[in-house]
Amino acid sequence: MSENPDKKAFDLAVRCLGNREHSRKEIITKLERRQFSLEAIEKTLERLDELGLLDDWSFAVHYVGSRSRKKPSGRYKLRYELLQKGIPEEIIEKVLSEYDNNAHCLDAALKKLPFLKGDDHYRKKKMYAFLMNRGFDSQTIRETLDQLFRT
Repeated sequence: MSENPDKKAFDLAVRCLGNREHSRKEIITKLERRQFSLEAIEKTLERLDELGLLDDWSFAVHYVGSRSRKKPSGRYKLRYELLQKGIPEEIIEKVLSEYDNNAHCLDAALKKLPFLKGDDHYRKKKMYAFLMNRGFDSQTIRETLDQLFRT
């Protein structure tokens, strides 16, 4: 006897959510990859919603918090990553409105600084490129570099 496809889809979704929080879009993508029917996916999403297991707001808050601790990034990069994970724009705006871009930029710079060799001009240039790649805006980067390389 084969198991009900709706139950299989739900079990897979719960297993995924047991490992870490996922956005609604991530769960849909995982279920589609396993070729579950649209009906099975819809039923799974409804059930997850009923049980309160699928919450894009909570996912976004935890994602930003986790990224800030492990690998500080700027608002631009976080916005892009959250959009890729299917988080609605209004949730992203609210979550990032509480994000201290300057503090995280300084944190990322302080972590990178010991690994930069050479004179101050070269180190500033490398640091600027590093922080830009992390998604910080140029104004925040300039303020951080002024703070780090006071002469």
